Parts: sequence; structure tokens; C-alpha cells
Amino acid sequence: MCVVYGMQAAAQESSLAEQIFQRYQEFLLREDIYEVLPAVLIELRKPENQSLLTSTTITAVLDDPDLLKTLIPDISDEFIMFLKDDDDIRTMLNDPDVQTLLQDSEAIDELARLLEIRQTVLAPIIYERYRSLFEREDIRELLPDVLIILRDPEVQALLQPATIQLIAEDPDRLKILTPDIDDRFIMLLKDDADVQVLINDPDVHTLLQNPIEIDELARLLTIEPSISVVSITPASITSPDVGERFSISIEIANAENVAGYQVTLQFDSEAVRYISWEQGTYLEGALFDVPATIGTDEISLASTAQTAADAPEGTLLTVTFEVVAVKTSVLSLTEVVLAGGSGISLPVTIQDAEIVEPPRPAWDVNKDGVINILDLTLVAAHFGETGDIDADVNGDGVVNILDLTLVAAHFGE
Repeated sequence: MCVVYGMQAAAQESSLAEQIFQRYQEFLLREDIYEVLPAVLIELRKPENQSLLTSTTITAVLDDPDLLKTLIPDISDEFIMFLKDDDDIRTMLNDPDVQTLLQDSEAIDELARLLEIRQTVLAPIIYERYRSLFEREDIRELLPDVLIILRDPEVQALLQPATIQLIAEDPDRLKILTPDIDDRFIMLLKDDADVQVLINDPDVHTLLQNPIEIDELARLLTIEPSISVVSITPASITSPDVGERFSISIEIANAENVAGYQVTLQFDSEAVRYISWEQGTYLEGALFDVPATIGTDEISLASTAQTAADAPEGTLLTVTFEVVAVKTSVLSLTEVVLAGGSGISLPVTIQDAEIVEPPRPAWDVNKDGVINILDLTLVAAHFGETGDIDADVNGDGVVNILDLTLVAAHFGE
């Protein structure tokens, strides 16, 4: 199924945003342009501005760039100067495909993701605008859970401008859309004048439709986002004998909105040899697996699903090794990336594992893996001695005939 889905995905025609990205990538990534893009894209995707972005208006703006400042007062002055003086941006905006993209807020968002724009613009503005409200004790108590709910992909799909406006007019609608929302927050939406001003702010509407902005607002409010844990289980593995195989799993916990992962698993090639890997059960539905990259002492794996996982924990994958030598070594995770349902990188912490040698029996006095005359000789050499020494096989504090008898009983093992 993974292969079929991958073939279908590859066969699909590139989206408009992907075409624009390929066509103007060099220009869009130019340092001076890239610096102003986040704020410009935020303004262009606002619903009230989307209605203005017809091809006729865009052409008029190219003839008179100051007109854009009249239409969208919050657009940056630097961008107006580019419109006046930069031939490359004028060429791009004359492109009919670009004009079509600018009239589609979802296409704008996709272009921002392709450009890896992670900067936030609205969160600091909203934070400063409503700082006194956010610092109220009752608001700070409710906001963490409210923001987590509002950034959920299923809720995000519902938070269109018209829906947010309906919620502002009738807060009970929010309870219908998100049954888990705290009733106290619904009451604040109904009865608190300051909260009503907040929810009616068009900039807040725009922020609520962008998980990156929500996360940044949470950070400014010192509300820490959920941090997923990716770990190797078990954390300590007793090495089997040479030639035997064992498996470890890479687990995820405390996870939210994870739709894909990328991991590199490093190992000691003098201790173990990679055999195979299998997809775990955490990601569900049709999956696309990136072909594994296998090196001498590491393997890199990546996989994504069409929809984000619902569970907070589970198994991402399992890996099987064969023992080359019984020795202590480390299994470590590097380059771990978790992808959210909206294509953003999620915070993650990792936990490695170790492979340890099996404990040697006390009667293997010299710890060479075999019980023979050398062990008997060592006990005899320390006969009569007391204290914490290896020759005290039975651990009674003295080396005597009892220790010799124990070694003799296991001779040849």
C-alpha cells in the first residue's frame, strides 16, 4: 500500500504554489526579499485583503505601487520600494499564475511552507496589544489548554474567518466545534468585554488560522508547547551471543499532531550488524516510506502519513540487529525530525540506549567466558585471603574450599 500511495503521489501534477516556487525560487530566497516576505504574506492572506487582490487591482498596483499602501495600510514600506525599483518583483507579479496564487490564501500558505518561512509576525503584535488581558490570572489558567485545542489540525480546518465571526457572535458554537473546550472559556466569550474585543479582532482571526503563530503566542505567554519524546526501547539490552539476533523499537510519547518522522539510528558496527526494519503502528492509514539509507554504522529512515496520528504514544518502527561481538556499545538517535500535520517541525527530545555484556558467573573468576584450570588456579592462589576479591566465588568474605568446589562444579562451562 505504501508503494502504491507513493506512486500515486508522484504522479499528481505539481500544485500552483510548487510551480511558482520552482519558477521564482532564486528571487524569493534573495536575502532582502526573504526578510520582508513573512509580513507581506500575512497581510496578503487576510480575508479583507484577499477580496482586493484581483488581477485588475494587481496590475493597477504595478502601475502605481503607492496604491497598495492605500489599499493595505499595514503593508511594509520596504515592499512598496521593491515594487517601485525592482524589475524582478515586477516581472513575477505580472505573471498570471502568481496573480492567481495571490487570490488563494491556502496557496499562499503552501508557498510559505515551501520557502520554509517560520518567522511569526502577528503573535508579538497580539501579545503586546492584549498583554494586560493575557496577564490576568483566569486567562493564564485557561489559555494553555485552549491554545492546544485550537492548533489541533481538525479544529484548524474549521477555523475559517466566517466561522470565527460566528463564534464571536454565539460562543456556544465553539463548544459544538470543540466539545473539549473548557466551559469557563465559553463563559468569558459571552460575558467578558475584554475577551470579546480580543475575539473580534481581525488580526486574532488570522493568528488563529496559523499553528506557527499560535505556538509563538504560547511561547510569549511562557506556555511551553508539548515536547514529544522519541526513545529507543529497551533502554538497556543485554547482548545475546554472537550470531543471535535481537530487535529494538523506536517509541514516541507525549506526542501531538505528528504526521511524519525522520530518524538516524547509529550503532557500533564492531558489536552489531543491521538486518532489517519494520514500520510501527503509530502512524496509520496510507503511508509513504522514504527508502532507507544504510551506512556502515548507521541507518536513516523516514515515513509520513496522510493524516496526523491521534494517539499520544506508540511505536514508530522496529529495527533488527545481529550480534557480531559480545561487547558494550551504544545505540543513539540523531537527526530526529517530527513533522506536524501542517508541515511544521515539532519540538522533540530523544533518549538513547545501550548494549551491555551479560554478567559473568562468579565462578568465571578471570572473566574470559570459560571455566577452566585458570579459574581454579586463581582461587588457589588467593586461598585463605579475606575481603572483596574475585576469588571469593560464593561471596562469604573468605577464599576457601567452598570457592574451589564451586569452580570445580562448573568446570568446562
